[in-house]
Amino acid sequence: MLDAAFEGNLNLFKRFAYELDAEGDLAEKIASGKDFNGRNALHVAALGGRTHVLKYLVGELKLDVNVKDDEGDTPLNCAIERNHFPTAVYLIDNGANLNAINNEGATALHLAAMEGPKKLLQLLISKGAEVNANPAAGTPLQRAAAAGKKDCVKVLLENNANPNTSSDDNFCPLVLAIFNGSIECVKLLLKAGADPNMYVERVGFRPLGIAALEWNAEIVKCLLNAGADPNVPNHLGFVPVEVAASEGNRDGVMTLYPITSPISDYPDWSVDGIMIYVHSKEKREKARQLNQHHFTESKLKGTEAVKKMDYHDAIKWYTKAINYDDMDATVYSNRSFCWARLEDGENALEDAKMCVMLSPSWPKSYYRLGVAWMLLKEFEKAADAFYDGWKLDRKNKELECAFRDAIDAQRKHG
Repeated sequence: MLDAAFEGNLNLFKRFAYELDAEGDLAEKIASGKDFNGRNALHVAALGGRTHVLKYLVGELKLDVNVKDDEGDTPLNCAIERNHFPTAVYLIDNGANLNAINNEGATALHLAAMEGPKKLLQLLISKGAEVNANPAAGTPLQRAAAAGKKDCVKVLLENNANPNTSSDDNFCPLVLAIFNGSIECVKLLLKAGADPNMYVERVGFRPLGIAALEWNAEIVKCLLNAGADPNVPNHLGFVPVEVAASEGNRDGVMTLYPITSPISDYPDWSVDGIMIYVHSKEKREKARQLNQHHFTESKLKGTEAVKKMDYHDAIKWYTKAINYDDMDATVYSNRSFCWARLEDGENALEDAKMCVMLSPSWPKSYYRLGVAWMLLKEFEKAADAFYDGWKLDRKNKELECAFRDAIDAQRKHG
């Protein structure tokens, strides 16, 4: 039946439906028939762009137009994913929720910003789609900028999309466009008010520093013309000209050198002098010390936040610490603890796994792993983790008790 819906063979689909109708509750039976992704006939018809099949399902059988599959996607999302404009129009006109959020935090507009033609974005916005929807997961503008979709970026900006949106987990649109190398998107964003000097905490750079790292001469010149400051250092103390030099990019150094203020540390402030000194032992050691300072400071602030039981803030600081040093097991352990306190088993598990990988002889790594598995109600795996930790420290009563609790939970829940 689902194959018939996808292929648009309405007669064959109705033949299957007639057989189900003999059993009663036709609409319910059709709605409950799903594939391995949890998609029913509405989803697969939308994926195939079979509007006539949807008219039968929605118009005659009155199936729920906003039903979600296992990924949280609605039929409208499916139509947009495959760029079926007429199908999307039909679903919108028949009650599709434009602002429904899937499991990844995306709405129909997010998907259209990456996949669809600009007329689809214009339609969604005109019908009430939220232009700045769900910034924590990345707004539609961030998605469009990351994909280098200049037409979509233009439409979103014309409809008041925020060009400076960012979060702990997502770069601002300007930086995403720089990573993509899209000069057209960069120009559109700067014209709309994107800040060329916004500090990107996730990497410790500003847009010009990132452009110097990626090196796109047009983008660098565009940022400078928009007021980007060539004298602001990144988290390692490198200004953009030094970033270019550290990448061995002589053309970049030659471009940025004339507009960069001399740095007193350099014995020879020239293009050649910068290219040499930036790779010196002295310069590398200064960068290492500064990075270590930021790491220690971020970790300390995370610990202070934990003491105040502000676990969201602690996660933010521990994440920053990981950006400075992603090989420190204790920070992953601490962040896993915070995720667990927020009852986020999936993230607690990911950090606990990293902790075990980085420090396989540390009993606490396995304790964190066991706690995460307990949250996910994987009691056998939790017991294994606690036992592995206890084997490393037989005097650890916390691990021993946790192991027994996991065994009891396993017996109780079968």
